[in-house]
Amino acid sequence: MENGLDILVVRGFAVPEGRGKWACCYEIRLTTGRDEPLLYRGELHGRRYACEAAAIAAATFAGEQEARRQVASVRAGLLARHEYCVVVASEPALERVHECVHEPAAG
Repeated sequence: MENGLDILVVRGFAVPEGRGKWACCYEIRLTTGRDEPLLYRGELHGRRYACEAAAIAAATFAGEQEARRQVASVRAGLLARHEYCVVVASEPALERVHECVHEPAAG
């Protein structure tokens, strides 16, 4: 996400399953300025809605919720990695630190 300009786009759509039921489908894509690679696709089957527009609205809402969960999961993972990141110094560096700590102060 270079310069923070990339955005997630959620597109909801509905596929009729018969007898007033719809498969509410959604895609989560990343816009990068040139293309929109697919990050996630989800479906909710057997939902009853009065019309296709209502099914699409439900699919879009479900996609937005999933996008929020995905972003929260990535953030938590990044924070966990940062929190537990340990820098291990080489032996010569540790010796220099030890020498500096135990040298008498000049004065």
